[in-house]
Amino acid sequence: MRAVLSHHLFHLFVKVVGALLVALSVAMFILGLLTGQSEAYKEMYKFLGSLAEFSAIAGGGVWLVRHGFIQLKKRNVTWQHHVKEWFLFFRRYHTLFGWITLLLVISHGTYFLFSGVDRIGRVYSGIGAFVSLTLVVVFGYVLQRFGKGKNGKSYKKMHQWIALLFGISLVIHLLM
Repeated sequence: MRAVLSHHLFHLFVKVVGALLVALSVAMFILGLLTGQSEAYKEMYKFLGSLAEFSAIAGGGVWLVRHGFIQLKKRNVTWQHHVKEWFLFFRRYHTLFGWITLLLVISHGTYFLFSGVDRIGRVYSGIGAFVSLTLVVVFGYVLQRFGKGKNGKSYKKMHQWIALLFGISLVIHLLM
């Protein structure tokens, strides 16, 4: 496991896939603006939403895997080093996953916001999820930029609480 997660080609692969997802998101956003909200694009925009969901899970994976690693370390489990490798991977790409999620959500959301969907509750829950995701990104940026020293813990806690709010609003959106 360690050889795969720490291999430079794997990291290159993650970065290339991330760049392609960002490019796809931007291209679909521009295509939708230039050609109008065509019904032909609906499945592609749903797919972008699914990709955003997976990216959000990967972004939140750093928190989940970290807590799993801490619990395994307390219990002195022999395979805890595998979980540590996953934690280091998620920590390294946490910000990338966050930006990918935001861009995919913007592209996904603009289509469904302006296409006149038949389930208005889904639109409102999507707007709520987008607002909470935007807050996660803003606090993540503030944490990266100004989170050194005393303020770091409070910014980190706020980022985690808002991420939890985003997770709840995302589940509500998916259930509607």
